[in-house]
Amino acid sequence: MNKNGLRIGNYRITPLGLTVLFALVALILALIILLSTSFKSAPDAVKPTGNNVISVETPTAPINLATPTPTPVPTPTPMPTPRSATIRSLGEIAMEEPLLEAAYNADAGIYDFSEMFSMISDVMGNADYTIADVEGPLGDTKAYGFQTDNISTPSSLIAALKQCGVDMLTLANDHTLDSGWNGVQDTIAKCIANNMDYIGASTSNAEKSTPVIRDIQGIRVAFLNYTDSVGGKEGDVDKAAIEYGVNWISNSSCKSDVAAAKEAGADVIIAYVSWGKMFERTPSNAQYTIAKALADVGVDVVIGYNPHVIQPFIVLETEQDGQTHKTYVLGATGNFISNRRDQYTDSGIILQFEINEQADGSFAIENLGYIPTYVWRLDNGDGTYEYHTLAVGQWLESQPEGMSYADYTRLKQVWAEAQTILGTSTAACLHE
Repeated sequence: MNKNGLRIGNYRITPLGLTVLFALVALILALIILLSTSFKSAPDAVKPTGNNVISVETPTAPINLATPTPTPVPTPTPMPTPRSATIRSLGEIAMEEPLLEAAYNADAGIYDFSEMFSMISDVMGNADYTIADVEGPLGDTKAYGFQTDNISTPSSLIAALKQCGVDMLTLANDHTLDSGWNGVQDTIAKCIANNMDYIGASTSNAEKSTPVIRDIQGIRVAFLNYTDSVGGKEGDVDKAAIEYGVNWISNSSCKSDVAAAKEAGADVIIAYVSWGKMFERTPSNAQYTIAKALADVGVDVVIGYNPHVIQPFIVLETEQDGQTHKTYVLGATGNFISNRRDQYTDSGIILQFEINEQADGSFAIENLGYIPTYVWRLDNGDGTYEYHTLAVGQWLESQPEGMSYADYTRLKQVWAEAQTILGTSTAACLHE
């Protein structure tokens, strides 16, 4: 190289060019040294391993490895099971003189009625709630007896019925006042002592005006009880006995009673009425008038007593709150137990029906049925008798031991009679 520069082949580099060239070379070398130093001083974040798996160093910041809490899923509200209750109502109980004699235990000095129901006790209480009617007072205030104008039954009958599953007695009938005002009060006291519900009689105005409502399988059922007669004794007893002692139709307001029951939260209303003519198998115009009055104010079921024979069903339709409402009416139940032996008076029915909750929360009377019953009177041959009430359907294929052929034939006739009288208005003639 000379002052004119460096010659390489055919090219000549001037001194200025050489200076620039050397500067560029020096700059490149400096950059290489700088980069090499940076890579050596930096921490190894990712290192290849012998098996070619990339290992990631643990970061200094902690990682939360806890299982994340799942978002709660709302539990669907289960649909409640519709409420349902089965009600049974027995026929009339008339403890006439021969039955009192049969129940009397002379050695113990007591009346024991349990044997009369021993062959049907499992049927009587085979429901969620069972109601029975007993003719006359049970207050032990007068000599016991059963005459046309005066009936008095030992209170031990209450305990016998309770033992068979009866839950309530209807006390309003044409013999309620046969032992006077004291007899009414004592009858109520005996019911309370035996933990027996009752309707149709009261010891005060406050009690008379208080609705009788029972919770039966979650359904609030109101019970009413009236009589169309007090046996002509309205002038022979204390004023209190007529004012509030017995629910006489003439001194009662079914409209007010139903309104009070609904205001108290009743879901269903059942009325028992002592009405009609003795031994008449067709409801009278007066019975129809009373039934219509009860239907008009919203009573759901009406059950009749007093004729001592079975009377048919009728269904009354009325408008209630803009909807058609059905009231099921049974004219009469017949006899559950008595000394009567004439055709139609020696038998009766146990009425059964269900109260079922509907999809809209209302309640309907459904699956009406009945159990024909027969009173078997067994002659002891000495002027005394034994009495047993039978559920007819249980004995259609098997004659009870000790029963005569004539009585067994009659038992089967009762089965047919009940169906003829009640027709197809009920759902079933139960074999129970």
